[in-house]
Parts: sequence; C-alpha cells; structure tokens
Amino acid sequence: MGQGQGQAPVPGTLIAHPAAPPVAAARFVLERYAAHLPDLSGITVLVPNQRAGRDFARALAQLAGRAALIPPDITPLKHWAERHADGAAEPPAARLARLGGVLRQQRWLGAVDTWALAEQLLQLADDLSANDSATSGAARLRARLDARLEREIALVETVSRTMNGEGRDPQARYARALDAAARAFAAAPRPVVGFSLGPLSALERRFLERCAACAPLDLVVPDVRDPRVHSLATAWRAADVPLGERARALGAQLAASPLADLRVAAAPHLEGEARSVLAWLVEQLAAGRRHIALIALDRQAARRVRALAERLDILIADETGWTLSTTAAAAVVDRWLTCVADDFPHVELLDLLKSPFVLGDPAAREDAVHAFELTLRRRGVARGMAAMQQAARESAGALPSWLVVLAEAARLFPRGRTTLGGWTRRLLDSLDALEARAALERDAAGRAVLDTLGTLAREVADDRTAYGFAEWRRWLDRMLAAASFCDPSVDSPVVLTALPHARGRLFDAVALIGADARHLPAPPAAGLFTDATRAALGLATARDAMDDATEDLIGLVAAAPTLFSWQTFHGDAANPASPLVVRLDALHRAAWGSPLATQAPGEPPAHTAGPVPSAVRPAPVVPATLLPRRYSATAYQVLVDCPYRFFVERVLGIRILDEADEPLDKSDYGTLLHRILKDFHDGDPPRERAAALERLAALSRAAFAALPAYTAAAWRTRWEGIEAAYIDAWLAWTGLGWRYMQGEAGFSRSHPVAGLGAIELAGVLDRVDERRLPDGAIARTVFDYKTGSANALKQKLKDPAEAVQLPFYAWLADAAAAYLPIDEAPVAPLTLDGDTDVEAIGLRLPRLIEALAAGAPLPANGVDAICAHCAARGLCRKGTWHG
Repeated sequence: MGQGQGQAPVPGTLIAHPAAPPVAAARFVLERYAAHLPDLSGITVLVPNQRAGRDFARALAQLAGRAALIPPDITPLKHWAERHADGAAEPPAARLARLGGVLRQQRWLGAVDTWALAEQLLQLADDLSANDSATSGAARLRARLDARLEREIALVETVSRTMNGEGRDPQARYARALDAAARAFAAAPRPVVGFSLGPLSALERRFLERCAACAPLDLVVPDVRDPRVHSLATAWRAADVPLGERARALGAQLAASPLADLRVAAAPHLEGEARSVLAWLVEQLAAGRRHIALIALDRQAARRVRALAERLDILIADETGWTLSTTAAAAVVDRWLTCVADDFPHVELLDLLKSPFVLGDPAAREDAVHAFELTLRRRGVARGMAAMQQAARESAGALPSWLVVLAEAARLFPRGRTTLGGWTRRLLDSLDALEARAALERDAAGRAVLDTLGTLAREVADDRTAYGFAEWRRWLDRMLAAASFCDPSVDSPVVLTALPHARGRLFDAVALIGADARHLPAPPAAGLFTDATRAALGLATARDAMDDATEDLIGLVAAAPTLFSWQTFHGDAANPASPLVVRLDALHRAAWGSPLATQAPGEPPAHTAGPVPSAVRPAPVVPATLLPRRYSATAYQVLVDCPYRFFVERVLGIRILDEADEPLDKSDYGTLLHRILKDFHDGDPPRERAAALERLAALSRAAFAALPAYTAAAWRTRWEGIEAAYIDAWLAWTGLGWRYMQGEAGFSRSHPVAGLGAIELAGVLDRVDERRLPDGAIARTVFDYKTGSANALKQKLKDPAEAVQLPFYAWLADAAAAYLPIDEAPVAPLTLDGDTDVEAIGLRLPRLIEALAAGAPLPANGVDAICAHCAARGLCRKGTWHG
C-alpha cells in the first residue's frame, strides 16, 4: 500500500504474508478467526475492488474446505462508506457546467479552453478536500507561489469555496459518509481485515484510525522475506545502496533465481509484439493456466493481441472498455454535429448516409447514395446542403427524401445561444428526426450513447448559462470522452485490464503489454501545479504515483509468471524498455549471471486451413474484343509504365474515384493555370509587356477569387511570382515570329490494327503555336504546360522512348514539341531533341495494341518509382510474388 510524500503511516497492524494478496488474506482470516467458523459474518474484509473481493471469496471457500461457510462482509472502502451516505452528490456534468460559468466571467484568462481548465480546477479542489487541505490550501498557496500569481491564487480559492462550499461536492459527501460509518462502527465494533487497498487519502486514513481504535484492524501485505517479493522489491523500491551492490547481496542470499518464470519480449513493431504476446498466451493456456491478465499499458498493442486471439477462438474480456466517444455509435453523433456545424461537408455526409444508425435501412438507399457520391465527386461539390440538393436534382431528376430529412433535422439547431441542456435536448430531438433512436437502442454502445445524452440533459437541466453551438459541442465532446463503454457480451477468465484495476486480484499468469518507457510508469497527467507545489500543498506527486504503481506491480508479478512486452521502435525513433524492466534485468544479470528469459517471437499456432498458394506475378491475356478503340497519350504512357496497370485502368475500367476536396492541391493548381493561360491567349493579348502582364494578372485574380481564400491564397501567391516570367518568355517567343493558334487543341490519327480494326490515337495539346518560314512553309510547335520541376522534366527528355507523352504529341501534330515549366522563374521551354524519332515512337503504340489483340500478356512489370504511386498495386499484389 503506497504512501505519498508526507503522508501519515497506514493505520492498523501490518501482517506480512508470502502468498498472493487474496489467498494471503483468506489464510489469515481462517487462521486468526478459526474459532468463529463456519460463521465469519462478524468480520469485515476491505478489498480494493469488487473483482478482488470475488477472488478473496473464492480463495476463502477453497481453503476452508467446508460444506457450508457464511462469508465475511467483503466490501471496498468506498462501498462501505456509501451505505452511510446522505443525499446525492452534485452530478459531474452539473459541477463542470457550474464551474464553466464561473470561469467565463474571468476575463483575464483570455482564450483558454474553459472546459479543460474547469476539469483541472475541479480535480484540484477535490484533491485538496480529500487531503484536508481545502481550508489551509490558500495560505499554503500564498506562501508557496509567486506574488505575481495573485489572480491565479484567488481563482483557486474561488473554485474551492464555490464548488466545495455547499456540501454537495463528492469529497464533502464522502467525508460525511466516512464519519457516519465511523460512528456506526464505534457503536458496534467488529474485526477488520484489509489487503491491497492502494493509496489512501487523509480522510480514509483518519477513518481507518478511528476503526483501529475500536476493534482489531489487520492489513495483509506482501512478505518481503519471500524470495520473489524480496527480489522485486530490491530492483524496484527506492534505496540508498546502489543497485549493483543490492544485486550482489541478493545473489549471495539466493543461489537460484526466484524470477525464472519472468520473460521479456522486445519486438520491432506492433505486429511483432502482438504475436509474441499471443504465443505466450497460448503457451500459458496449454499449461493449464486459465485466469490470465493482459495489462493494457499500450492500448493499441493490447487491442491487436485481442484481435489475433479471437482468430484462435480465444475470448478475452475487455474490462477497460472503450472511451464512449470512440465507438461507432458516438462517431455517428459526431459526424451529424459536424454536418450541422459546417454545412454538410461531403465526407461526413456520405459517412452518415452509409451508416446503419440513421434514416432507416441503408440497403434501401445504397444505390442512390452511391450515385449521389459519384455526382459530388465529378462536380467537385465539397460542402453545402443547397449545392448538394442542386446536384442531386440535376443527376437524379428529383430530390432524395433522405436529403430532405437531413436538411429539416439540421433546422433543429438554429443560430444563437442556449443552455447546455437545451442544446443536448435538441440533439436528442434531431436523432429522433433522423430515425436514429431505434437503431441506436439495438446496439449496446448506441444504448450507452443515448443513456449518456439523456443523463447529461437531466444533470444540467438547472444550469441557465447560455452557450453557442461550438462551446456546447466542446463540452459534449469532453463528456463523451470521459464516459466509457464495456462490451458485456464476453465472459472469459482471460481479461484485458489496466494496472490499477488488477490491484489485489488473483491471476495464474500476467502479461504487461507495452512495458516501455512511455507507458511504465504511466506519464503524469497534466496539472496546474508542479510536483514541488503539490508536495507543499500535501497532494500526491508524480513520484507518489510511481511508487503506487511499483507496489501494484510487486503484488501482481510476485504471484504469477509474467511477460513484459514492448516495441523497440516508436515510429522511426528508438523506444526503450521501461526503467523498471531495465532495472529488473540488470539486477538479474548482476545477481545470477544471466538476463531475464526471452519470449520466443515465433508464430502462434493457428487453425488448420488449406495450403496457401504462392502468389505469382499477374500477366493477363485480353481478348481483342475487350481492348479499347481509342488511345490517348496518357493511356500510352500507362501501357509503357506497366502493362498490368493498363489492364486494370483501361480494360477493366477500374479507376480511383475523383475527390470532392475543397483544398486546392497541386493537380487542381495545374488545371487552374491551364485555364488561365488558355483564356489569356484566346483573348489576343497585347504585345506590350505592362498591358500583357495586367491582362494575365486580372484573369488570374478572377480565377483564384472564385475559390475559397483559405485554400487558394498560397497558390495565388506562388503564381504571382511567376506571371511576369511567363510574360517575358512569351514576348521573347513572339519576337521570333511565333503566333498562338489554339489552346486545348485536339489532334487524332486513325490507324489499322490487325485483329482489331481501326483504332484512334488522340491527344489534347495545351498550346499550339505557328510561324511562317522564309520559304513560305508553316512551322508548328506544341507546348505542354507542366507545374513540376524543370530538373524532373529534363530527365524525361533524356529518354523519350520511355516518357512518351511529348514525342507522341509531336507525332500527332506533326510539330516540334516542348515542355513549358510554369512552376518557377525564369520560364523557359524544354524542347524535345530534334533527332528524336517521333514517328517510331508514335507508331509503336498501334504495334503494341496489335500484339495485345494477338494474345500478348499484360504483365505487372512497373519499376518501384512507378509502383509507389500506382492505385492498382493492391490488385497486382507486388511484394508477394514468388518467381
């Protein structure tokens, strides 16, 4: 049982016992009160939690060996006090709302997160109250803190007086309950036995002192003379003697290590850690161990272990559960509120429309929603109910009923301000309008969400402070994040739990998942004061929390075979083991000459299945009837880059859906510049530099002004720095006699292909210029605008047979060809080498198509640079091939 800095000794008599805490307590009770058997109802046994109480009761029945036994009164301390509590404490949501209202009046706080500050201040006020520091706290604060923090000190005083001054705060109610329980105990004293009670507040220590003054109070603790407990305590408990000296002394006392069944598993990544833990778990079950604890220090790794275990039909009861806000049911509420707040962003809207929790059966609208999604993506409609309704009307001919329902439900949230309870009731009403209540009621997490919302609405019903939608939503997010959800459908002796929840329980084996420096000990929660200030106020510090965690670990590890697992990397950074694991391993090496045992990283056993066939490089053959009849420069380039990608995109027609994103990305920027330059040249711009530059700038301003400023501003600034360079390059070009002829010009050629017939070879050229030569002939140059770097384009020009777009354009238009980089100044064309055989490159395409029509395969043979950005990689499965 841990004691914080400056805390008083634990009251009662400490009884050292080598067995696991529940078993030790059961043996002590049976030995000390043997004369009372079989009726032990006159004894109270204090346990850390209800599950530890069940383990104690089971151990007591097994050790007693009697046909009948009347058990003691087995109860956690808080439950004992609750029997004597008067009235109800103020609900947490109401307390937070009340304090939030107070903080809003403190103008000097500035743009602080009111709800986060309120939570921290409430915790501080409760800590002060629990440790009897509420009245003296202000004086200690003034003595400890800088005088310049006068307003902060006054704020803490106000919070303590306001929130804990009416007797409805949880700690005041708990103090009264403990006092009433102590008076009742003094009137009818009885023996008390406790074990693994954990850290005690000043109020709780005083209560136990009053009990100890009236009746025997015995607290069962681990026996440090036990070799295993002694070894763990030597490694982990603070001491003045260096660890090496302690280890050597320990080795001299104990010839053999009592920690031989401890193992470590250091894995390079999450999957490796999860598989090591699962292999260990299977081994423990095979050895006949059934009550196994998986301590979820790292929740992500623990969840992965659970998922892998379920594949082997090993059920794991998750006692820690999920934060309610992370459940699918709460996510639907969050998406709905985002739609209301931001005028229906398309991603959240589509997620909502595909959800089984709203608007009835999603299968009934599946096809219509899919068509609606394609419409939004093609038209680039990213948000706005009005724009979405217009798009739906134009594509489907009528407005879908579900869009009407969503629009009507959103009107339940009018602009303005109302109370927290008012906003929450509006949310519940809107869920009714969306036909969500029945669907949520059918889901366990959904019921928890509805219950939480209903409880919140009731708890803050009397709060009259008005809030805007955004501030209410921040409050609601915190309330849902503070609530938890456990799946009650899984009942298994293998449990996933947290370290404090395992206190005082009986397990056959234990795995500490995530035993690295980031998780063990757990990092201290953010607070208002430093550890030094907390110590001066008589509050628990980070060191106290670490000591408490260490005591919990000693009680847990001393009683069962244990695995410590962690990942050696967190992202790209090294992720060292917990200092507790490092110290234990160092002690073991120094005392007994060997490190802690290592868990084998081998694959855990799996269900028998048929042999998995080796994956081979795909190389489909396509019937001529399925080949396209029209080929663009892009299709040609895809075929050269990777024939299999050509098969996926051009034969099967599988493409990534267009995105309806609001932010202007590099591709959108390039498209916009193409349009601006076409408008500029189509308008016969003046040849005078200033006038031409003003014309281009005006067209650019108009084009960028049509876009949201927040998403286009950076790109607009970038283009402003290039406009003058473009005009200079164009004027120099026209000075050589070249004249603009056409933009976005389409060129095509028809070519016969054996077995297929005539195919069309086509391209759309960004800009075509002409000039008359001295002999009267007309010369032509085609430009391909590029927003990529000039260096990358120069690399393409070095191998035109592989970068076929530009020579293909030159062949189609019977012209010279050049890239025109417009991403940096100065702007200068990069011309295709005049010796390039553009005809050979152009005619290679129909020859390739002819080979395909004759049965040539389309293998996946793209190079890594191409595959890294290929959407078809998930189909070709590159990286899994054999041969």
